Amino acid sequence: MQKTEKASIEFDDRLIEYTIIRSARRKKTISTAIDPQQGVVVRSPMRVPSDEIADMVRKRAPWILNHLSGKASIEFDGRLIEYTIIRSARRKKAIQLALDPQQGVVVRSPVRVPNDEIADMVRERAPWILRKAPDNLLRPTPRRFTDGETLFYLGKEIPIITEALQDTDMGIDRGGGALMRLTAPAEVSVRLADDAFRISIPAGISEEERISAVRAVLERWYRREAARLLPEAVARWQCKVSRKKPSQVLIRSQRRRWGSCSSDGSIRLNWRLIMAEPELIEYVVVHELAHLAVMNHSPHFWKRVERAMPDYRDRKKRLDDIGFHFWF
Repeated sequence: MQKTEKASIEFDDRLIEYTIIRSARRKKTISTAIDPQQGVVVRSPMRVPSDEIADMVRKRAPWILNHLSGKASIEFDGRLIEYTIIRSARRKKAIQLALDPQQGVVVRSPVRVPNDEIADMVRERAPWILRKAPDNLLRPTPRRFTDGETLFYLGKEIPIITEALQDTDMGIDRGGGALMRLTAPAEVSVRLADDAFRISIPAGISEEERISAVRAVLERWYRREAARLLPEAVARWQCKVSRKKPSQVLIRSQRRRWGSCSSDGSIRLNWRLIMAEPELIEYVVVHELAHLAVMNHSPHFWKRVERAMPDYRDRKKRLDDIGFHFWF
C-alpha cells in the first residue's frame, strides 16, 4: 500500500517542492531522489511524521538544489556567456531566461529538457543578453563585502569600508579571589556614515563566517530602512492613485518581483527596493496602489497609473534596465 502527498520547504530564499511517497513495505529508511517527471521525491515509511520528513529535506536542500541546478556556457560573437540552469518539476513546457544579480544569466526549465535544447535557446537570446547585461553579470562573482565594493542606497552607489573591531572590555571580575578581565564578544555591525557603509568586523572569524555575518547585518539594515521609508511613500501617493487605502503595507523578500497587491488590500514591497532611486520607488508604489482599484494589467489599469504618474513608462524602463543592481 502506498500513500502520496505534496509538501514544500523554503531554503535560502528558494522554494523546494517535493512529493512524499509513503509505503507500508518501507520499514525504517527515508530516501530522497530527483525524478525526471515528479521532481524531488521522498520515499518514507507510513508513520514518519511530515515534520520529520521536512527536516530531512531541509538538511538535504544543498544537495537537492545542486542537482536541480547546473552551470553551462555558450560562445556568441566572440563572447562567453555563462548561465545557470534551474530545473523544476512544476514547470511543464516553457523555458524562461532571466538576468539575476547574484547568479547572472538564469534559465528556468522543466526537468526533462535536454541541455542542448537549453543551449540553443540561450544562443537565440544572446543578442538580447549582451545588450542588457554588463560583463560582470555574464561571468558573475560572489560578493565578498569588502573594501572596494559598493552597494546602492536610494539610487546612490555607497562604498564599503571595513573596520577591525576588538572585544569590548567589561572590567575586572574579583570573584573567587582571582583577578580576571572580562570581555564581551564583538559582533559584526554596519552604519552609514560619511557617505560610506562602515562595517565593523571582529577579529578571529573565518572568511566564510565574515561574509555570512556581513550579509545578514546588511540585510537587517536595509529592511529597517525599507520599513521606515516605503510606507511613507505609499501614504504620500495613495490619494493620487486610489480612493481605497491599503489594509496594510508589508516589507517582504520576494525574489522575482518588486511588489504585489492582494485582494484583501495588502501591499507587499520588496526590501531591496530601498536601493533604488526615489523616482523608481515611487513607480512601484503607484503600480501597487493602482491594483487596489484594478487587480489586473488591463488598459484601464495602465491609464490609472498614467493619470497619477505621466512619466511612468520612463521610470518602468529604467527599473527594468538597472534593477538587477539592487540585489546582493
